[in-house]
Amino acid sequence: MISRIKITGLIIFVTSFLIGFFQNEMRQGSIVAVGMVTGLVIAAAGFYIESRKKRKTEMIERRIFYNGKFYSMDNQDNIYSAIYVENGIIKDLGYDDEIMKNYGPKTDRKIDLEGKIAVPGFNDSHMHLYSFGKSLEFVELRNAESVEDLVDAGLFSIEEREKEGSGSLVGRGWNQEKFEDRRFPTRDDLDRISTEIPVIFTRVCGHVTCVNSKALEYFNIDDDVFIEGGEVEKDEKGRLTGILKENALSLLMDKEEGASVDEIMTVVENAQKKLLAFGITSVQTDDLQHPGGGWENSIKAYVNLVKKERLKLRITEQCLFFKLENFREFIERGAHGIDLDDRFRVGPLKLLADGSLGARTAFLYEEYSDDEGNSGISAYTEEQIYEFIDLAHKNNIPVAVHAIGDKMIDIVLDAIHKSRNINKEIELMDGIVHCQIMNEDLFNKFREFSVGAYIQPVFTVNDWKIVESRVGTERANYSYNWKTFVDMSLKPSFGTDTPVESPNPLENIYAAVTRKDFDGLPEDGWKPEQRLTVKEALKCYTVNSARMTSEEDKKGVLEKGMFSDFTVLSENIFKIDPEGIKDVSVEMTVINGEIEYSTNNTR
Repeated sequence: MISRIKITGLIIFVTSFLIGFFQNEMRQGSIVAVGMVTGLVIAAAGFYIESRKKRKTEMIERRIFYNGKFYSMDNQDNIYSAIYVENGIIKDLGYDDEIMKNYGPKTDRKIDLEGKIAVPGFNDSHMHLYSFGKSLEFVELRNAESVEDLVDAGLFSIEEREKEGSGSLVGRGWNQEKFEDRRFPTRDDLDRISTEIPVIFTRVCGHVTCVNSKALEYFNIDDDVFIEGGEVEKDEKGRLTGILKENALSLLMDKEEGASVDEIMTVVENAQKKLLAFGITSVQTDDLQHPGGGWENSIKAYVNLVKKERLKLRITEQCLFFKLENFREFIERGAHGIDLDDRFRVGPLKLLADGSLGARTAFLYEEYSDDEGNSGISAYTEEQIYEFIDLAHKNNIPVAVHAIGDKMIDIVLDAIHKSRNINKEIELMDGIVHCQIMNEDLFNKFREFSVGAYIQPVFTVNDWKIVESRVGTERANYSYNWKTFVDMSLKPSFGTDTPVESPNPLENIYAAVTRKDFDGLPEDGWKPEQRLTVKEALKCYTVNSARMTSEEDKKGVLEKGMFSDFTVLSENIFKIDPEGIKDVSVEMTVINGEIEYSTNNTR
């Protein structure tokens, strides 16, 4: 653009000069003179803009962060008190005196950490950023301890929503395991909230939704509806219960126009504000399809945020697709190659292959111990899963596949291995998301096939109470075994799957280190032999997460040449009682050397 301005100005000047010269009108031709002056002004403007841009590019922004305890998480476990940063990159680390002596005189800003601990920025390896942002607008159902509580929450919210002219009431977070009768809600329950507008209440896992009668009518869901890889539940009399499972949730999208680019940008920024306050600096997110209306607007929203310099987090998109032809179109249009300013990049193909343990839809080899005849739901055939993975590999795209049940994990591992044997030239960081119901053979396959594991330790906070009843003692012995992943050098990465769980990394680390819920139960921890050390947990949240996006050479460790992304904590999680880790707060979040969050408003 700048070059065009310069060239345009010069062309106008030269053209005006030649016209005047050949027509002998240099002295009396006012039009020629104006043309020459205009050309010079335009050309000068181009050179000026170019010089300003060049000066801005060449300008070095220097920072010193001192009087801290920087746990580098490098191979030597070095701890420093100060770091020196240039243009967002760590240039040196050491003690206050030496860093100040070497760089202090030429440094723009010096930030005192007041003796607080700093760790590499948290990198959530699997969440749903857009859905988290939207959940901030929903009816909060996590605290419901009965179906009556759900109804009360809906009644409390609906009057305000109707005043706002909202066409539906949406909530998320209920968990029937907290209810005394442990039953799913039904359409009849939600009809008590309203029969005039659709009421849509989604289970905490996101794999089951309950809707009222008006929603069934609005979305044209009747007795004849069938959807592959999902269930529209009916009672013993054949009447719709209002419960939708797995792929059946897609029926709720059929009438949705989808969010606009501006709307998506607003939701993402609202979510970003919350995540920065939790010390999160990088996010691997599956939200391509969640705004509705196709994937294009999601991509455009993130690209616009980068261009407007409003995207502070470093985002990698885990690209969810339900149909192979849509994924193929995505590839053909070149969207998989996007990588902008180390802020937004398009990452692996995401597949949603089975369900959840709590909803009894995770795909198992054997039936559920507490649900005779049910072994879960597979969203795809084995051939369909392979076709997706092979298409991704042929286009140099890694995969991140949601698989919770042991049978589905096995199917996905074999599909990855088969595709790699055919596409031998590729070297990709493929992974499986959740990896909950395992067995010895599956652990060995993870190691043999070099497949990554995206795990969520915070799931044990609620799930420890149901695992054995769902799958029995023998299968439970191999389930949620995060320490086994670490001991086998499988380098698992940590995420929260938010909004399924809170995005708070300290709660996640607490769960990994104590194996207890937030009430401190069970007293000795659930399967205490599977507890991680704080160091192991922090590595999973930083360098291991960076490994899943093949960025371990850029982030995850505080050392020379790495991004200056780090998080300052209120207390030293390496020193305090592990029981207190969940209560530690974030005091500062730094990304690229810029303070993006601070409790004392330091910027």
